[in-house]
Amino acid sequence: MNIHQLSKRLEAVAEYIPKHSIVADIGSDHAYLPCYAVKKGFAKAAVAGEIAEGPFQSAKKQVQSAQLEHLIDVRKGDGLEVVAKGEVDCIVIAGMGGSLIASILEAGKEKLPGVSRLILQPNVGSGQVRKWLLNNGWEIIDERILEEDAKIYEMIVAEKGDPYRPYDQLKQAF
Repeated sequence: MNIHQLSKRLEAVAEYIPKHSIVADIGSDHAYLPCYAVKKGFAKAAVAGEIAEGPFQSAKKQVQSAQLEHLIDVRKGDGLEVVAKGEVDCIVIAGMGGSLIASILEAGKEKLPGVSRLILQPNVGSGQVRKWLLNNGWEIIDERILEEDAKIYEMIVAEKGDPYRPYDQLKQAF
């Protein structure tokens, strides 16, 4: 995996990034996703956030190596503290447990005004993510399940809206 060829999972995540958005990748590791998204034109700019020093340094090196420092800002911090309110319009949190994703969103709620899309990929505990979305006015607009390396990955894409709409459609089916 590199900035030109993502894993199947991260490539699927990238496809949900709205064109010309400014995206924050929380827990970015090597910053492959932000580099790929900017290079492919999914995003016009990005913030790569990382809490741990090693991955933070790896992300900085990757962005410098790709010569994208003018478009991707690598920041060290916990969750959404790496972005300012209104700075980004799309947030990706992928490859963590659902309880951690929900706690990152809860702790950073004040950063969410102006964000039009959340792309969330919990490795486990998606119910906690769904509950947080439901309780905070985010409507699930798309979902995807894929398999890679004998693991099942679930993606949840949400936008501000009626959080009950996806569930109302289920009621009508019965």
